[in-house]
Amino acid sequence: MTVTPKFLPESVTDYEPLTARDVIDFHIRWDEFRPVAKSIHGMPDLSQDQAETLYWLIELSDRVHKDDL
Repeated sequence: MTVTPKFLPESVTDYEPLTARDVIDFHIRWDEFRPVAKSIHGMPDLSQDQAETLYWLIELSDRVHKDDL
C-alpha cells in the first residue's frame, strides 16, 4: 500500500512522496517520516484526542530500535 502524505514540514519543498513498503521499512526510515508526523501534530485543527494519540505514536516510534524488531 502506498501512502502519500497530505502534510509536510514547511522546510520541505521539492520532494518525492514518502512511501513505506511495510512497518519495518517505515521504522528504518523513521527519520524521514518523523518531521511529517511532528508537523501534523502541530496543526491547530486536531482534536485533543487526535493530538494526544499522535504524540504517543511519535514517542513510541522514537523508542523502538532495530534490536526490538
